[in-house]
Amino acid sequence: MYQESGPKHYRVKYGGLAEKIYGLILAEEKRNLGITILRAVATVVAWSYDKLAIFRNLLFELRILKVHKLNCPVISVGNLAVGGTGKTPMVIWLARFLSEEGWRVGVVSRGYRGEETKRVLVVSDGRNILAGSDISGDEPQLLARRLPGIPVLCSTKRALAAEAAVEQFRCEVVILDDGFQHRFIARNLDVVMLDSQKPFGNGSLFPRGILRERTKALTRAQALVLSRFDGSAQAEQTHKNLVNQWPDRTVVTTTHRATRLFGATTQREHPLSSVKNKRLAAFAGISKPDDFFRTVRDLGADLVHTAALPDHYPLTIELLTSLAQEASEQNPELWLTTEKDWVRLPDDLPDSMELWVLAVELDLDGDSSLLKAVVQRSLTTSNLTLKDSG
Repeated sequence: MYQESGPKHYRVKYGGLAEKIYGLILAEEKRNLGITILRAVATVVAWSYDKLAIFRNLLFELRILKVHKLNCPVISVGNLAVGGTGKTPMVIWLARFLSEEGWRVGVVSRGYRGEETKRVLVVSDGRNILAGSDISGDEPQLLARRLPGIPVLCSTKRALAAEAAVEQFRCEVVILDDGFQHRFIARNLDVVMLDSQKPFGNGSLFPRGILRERTKALTRAQALVLSRFDGSAQAEQTHKNLVNQWPDRTVVTTTHRATRLFGATTQREHPLSSVKNKRLAAFAGISKPDDFFRTVRDLGADLVHTAALPDHYPLTIELLTSLAQEASEQNPELWLTTEKDWVRLPDDLPDSMELWVLAVELDLDGDSSLLKAVVQRSLTTSNLTLKDSG
């Protein structure tokens, strides 16, 4: 168990061996013989992974691997790196924007650690949520709850889910969640999310680094979105580098903004100001929990205890009871968690844990008009193409 000064952080106690090894490989400040060997092995694996990715992309370029074309525009939201860059909030932003513009929108996802199936799972038909997070995975479940009126479908074969969105729900635009590397579906627009602080990590491919592909893959994208842009020197430099390197791409910046606070079981709304100066504990099972804890502190809360869990970590009554016991010495008045954790909560919570949920959304500020223009242009081009082919 690893602890920092100030609020307690639990990082290593929870999670499997793979997560711990990967964390050691990325922790450049840690150096000993064992870790050096691990990094050497990871470098070889990353080299093999790179060659496979290059070969796979070549098969797409030569049209040996077939690409499925829908009879409607497709917008993909993805990233170049493993870990959280704000894909789900961006999908929500796009779906709401397109819906407000009068489009009938559908969202397609593979899901994460939900039921592995090749059939199409309708998480939401736009009116009712039809599948729980244990079947759909947490991200599709969150999309379904945040996007009333918009169908959300999952399948390991996403082309089947996309076809179902068009045929069964008459969707006029399909948004692919985490679709940048899923090239089996043709798309009109690729939106790629990048972290504003370290968009490419150490520059190496997984598992030696965080990249899924080489950075040259960004030639397939039309819009590059820098998430968690805080105006720091590092973030500004990242923005400048992207604009210089990709002058023909639209580069926009976003921040994460707290928007709602509600009870985990009651869903009763509370003003954001209600946590100011309160002694709080928080847990987060997302890829970058520290960002969530920082957002909580920015609300003026006295965050006395934090538990950082691995991304998508299963939440059980036993785990939550253990977390509450660990925080008991700090005597928190209230617990906070993320929306993505909220959808994975068990039916019952410990009596000792009063839990609220903090919702966070993307804020594009002045850059929203830039991204909207790119989206609208891609839809206009698609309409012309569809008319010509008809």
